[in-house]
Amino acid sequence: MNTTMDTLTDDEVSQISLLIETLDRSTLDFLQIDSGSFKVTISKGGAGPLAPLPPTAAAAVSAPAAAPVAAQAAVPASAPATTAAAKAVQEEGTLAILAPIMGRFYSRPEPGAPPFVTVGAEVLEDTPVGLIEVMKLFNTVQAGVRGTILEICVEDGVFIEFGTPIFLVRPGDAGG
Repeated sequence: MNTTMDTLTDDEVSQISLLIETLDRSTLDFLQIDSGSFKVTISKGGAGPLAPLPPTAAAAVSAPAAAPVAAQAAVPASAPATTAAAKAVQEEGTLAILAPIMGRFYSRPEPGAPPFVTVGAEVLEDTPVGLIEVMKLFNTVQAGVRGTILEICVEDGVFIEFGTPIFLVRPGDAGG
């Protein structure tokens, strides 16, 4: 047996099991995690990536979640997107706030509370626009751009993949 596997804690094994279940339910072909000295690649049977993720891809999780809609071509075809979001790809100057991680998206801070943002809301770079839950941890998604919310692309409570367009934004001088 690999000596690396001997040092995994029960919690780490449990987290890997959850990752496997999440991958199995998703449309992704593989999942690669690199966190400090812990590295794991999980695949649905085909080979995972042949080379390590480039630094820009690894930094994408911590980068602002907004990206030009034209850049959505880099999002895997398996990432769900509404037809309205696909149509907006052709609208110049529109930005998409993309999911920085995969998980369950929540538009509200808690059940029964009003949503973080609605269509027409003005947002700043640090405006919280939603939460993504993965393995019982809630991660705040910030707008990453100044502008006006044009469209909400995903429903509250749905599982989304990394890079899924969550909101479409018209950039501008929101908040002065």
